[in-house]
Amino acid sequence: MRRSFAFLSAILISAMAVSQTVRADGKRLTATELGGTLVLQAPSDDLLRIDFRPNGVSAVPTETMDPRGLRTARPVGISDGNEIVTSAMHVVLGPDVITVAKSNGERVATIELASLAEGRVRIHYTVGENLYGMRGNGLFGARDPRTALARGLLRNDGATVAAGAQGDGGAPLAYSTHWGVLVDSVDGKFSTEEGVLEFSHGSRKDVEAYFVIGAPKRSIQLIAALTGHPAMPPKWAVGFMNSQWGTDEKSVLDIVAEYRRRKIPLDAFIFDFDFKAWGEDNYGEWRWNSTNGPGNVGPMKYPNGQNGKFAKAMADRGVHLVGIMKPRILTQTVDLKPTKASAEADAHHWWMPNKRPYEDYFSHRLANDFDFSKPEVRKWYWQHSKNLFDTGISGWWNDEADDGFDSLAFLHMQQSLFDGQQSVSNRRVWSLNRNFYLGAQRFAFGTWSGDIRSGFASMAAQETRMLDLIDLGQSQWSMDAGGFGGHPDPENFARWMEFAAVVPIMRVHGTYGERRQPWLYGDVAELAASKAIRWRYAMLPSFYSWERQANRTGIGIVRPLFWEFPNDPGSANVVDAWMLGDGLLVSPVMTKGETSKRVYLPPGRWYELGSDRPYEGGDSVEVQTDSILWSDIPMFARSGAILASQPVLQFVSERPVETITLDVWPDDHRRAGFEVYDDDGETRHYEHGDYFSQHVEAWRDQKGVTVDLDEPDGIFRTSIKHYRIRVHGGTALGIKWNGFDVTGTQSKGVAEVEIPAGLPGRLTLPYNPL
Repeated sequence: MRRSFAFLSAILISAMAVSQTVRADGKRLTATELGGTLVLQAPSDDLLRIDFRPNGVSAVPTETMDPRGLRTARPVGISDGNEIVTSAMHVVLGPDVITVAKSNGERVATIELASLAEGRVRIHYTVGENLYGMRGNGLFGARDPRTALARGLLRNDGATVAAGAQGDGGAPLAYSTHWGVLVDSVDGKFSTEEGVLEFSHGSRKDVEAYFVIGAPKRSIQLIAALTGHPAMPPKWAVGFMNSQWGTDEKSVLDIVAEYRRRKIPLDAFIFDFDFKAWGEDNYGEWRWNSTNGPGNVGPMKYPNGQNGKFAKAMADRGVHLVGIMKPRILTQTVDLKPTKASAEADAHHWWMPNKRPYEDYFSHRLANDFDFSKPEVRKWYWQHSKNLFDTGISGWWNDEADDGFDSLAFLHMQQSLFDGQQSVSNRRVWSLNRNFYLGAQRFAFGTWSGDIRSGFASMAAQETRMLDLIDLGQSQWSMDAGGFGGHPDPENFARWMEFAAVVPIMRVHGTYGERRQPWLYGDVAELAASKAIRWRYAMLPSFYSWERQANRTGIGIVRPLFWEFPNDPGSANVVDAWMLGDGLLVSPVMTKGETSKRVYLPPGRWYELGSDRPYEGGDSVEVQTDSILWSDIPMFARSGAILASQPVLQFVSERPVETITLDVWPDDHRRAGFEVYDDDGETRHYEHGDYFSQHVEAWRDQKGVTVDLDEPDGIFRTSIKHYRIRVHGGTALGIKWNGFDVTGTQSKGVAEVEIPAGLPGRLTLPYNPL
């Protein structure tokens, strides 16, 4: 209380001393001093926009910002004198600083005005607060020692903002558990002193910054509103994908047939160089490898690719196709004449500046890279890529636009394919890219961690690298499960597949000639890997619902523990466990031969998935792991969680699903909430209300357990007809649905009942807790 009183006194002093050049128009403050114009406004109740324009001139926003995002929103709050007041925030423009406080007067931070005039953003915050965001961790060692893997998720010493190396990520974003700041810039530097954070070396001559008051999830929500929400992926992309280098048409058909014979689910096959007529005549880099013309590195590998028959055969088997895309083409034919494509690029100056042709390692002929920052290059690249889309490619795997490229190379490359596909089709776009810069997520942009090695140490390193990028606002992340380089032993493969089952994008890959099908690693590894894949498919309703949440809010499938538990010091830098949604904690096994593992559980009650054994959080617990069959993933349901599951399908659209199971772990203090979500899984019709959504909420009190189902939203006619509700942790003394008795079952502390889906209502269970 004393601190708040002192701060309110400071507000009054600042109000008396402020320059008379401040003008309030009811929604914003404008000050003309310090050699420029400063505009302050609140796009939302907990977000402050800081816009300093040298000599009154504002620069064009960078690609980081969504042109349709929150920056264009009508300001909220009331500005008067030198203050902006909203329901969550109190901002005072003083003679030297901008002071940002909560509505109750508690100071959050101050921003130095002089720093804005110098093109910097200098923020004073509470000493001891941890900082996150800024930069990921690129492959082949951290390019910035302040982001080394050993430091985990913390960025308390600042970082260089860039996305250069494989699997790297950059964002002009920093946040604590109480506030966050985004500066519109491509690249830059964050530096720190005690209680001071400074952003400098930005790409704009002016300063446009956004200050958030709120916990990490609120920061991520508002950053997504400013820089773009992740595009909703097609449903097949939530399933399992097999990527392979070294294939032909027959071998892929045989592999898919074996998945189906063994009843191991599969939804996509991802092709490397093999599927293209790479090097052939003038445009082979954009065409199926269905010919044997001069220069083709490995001709006729897919004789029915170009005519579309191969894609149709795969679609009949429930498998979508994803193809690799490169930022380069060959510049010479086999007789050393310029190709037609390279002649076009030469004539229009479409190559990356200051870059000369170099030897392409696959064909050993000269190649050069495009400058995708030019809109005309992006349009031209799509015009040639459209042929692949028309003949069956459903997703794009963009590769090798990282080392030696600028931070936006992958963003621009995928923008070409995103804009192009949306111009000709209503089908959802999906892509995988080898690094990430904030803003790319709005172009259906997934990231994988690069050409990693096999082995347990390499596998374990991917935990931190994943959480680093998720901290930057990239909800779509993947890795080459099994490792790209090298050959995993059976145990490593099994454990890697379990890890892959609990990340946003589940896929395997390896270098040329390496195969990652589960049955190639022995019976024990196959059993463990297949179990992990089937678990993923059983949990599809949960994963798909979390994807929809990412699309709406920016908060995706995987969440670092400090996002969900911002007030828990023990969660501040945990890298070997994370949340799936807000209710399931996972901690995959990362050590060879491990018989037990210590897992940190944040405060609250937790239930071991499968056994329902309860644990009290706030400390690490020891759990036994299976060192013989390698078939377990330590998982814990949070008290107050709801998880959705369904029967296992061989691919996501194999048949309509009529029953969804909702497992509920009710809590006395926290209401559990979950959104059952469904749509057609393929098109963008959901953007116009063609979806099914029903909110489910559950809680426990003195009377027992209550499960509420809201009125459904959306116009999509879902196949879901029933919910099987399973309430854990006690014995039901009777079950009523909308006041009428219904029959259920009880077994091992779980009460189960089936009710209609799509109807509002209330389920009540007088309950004896265990």
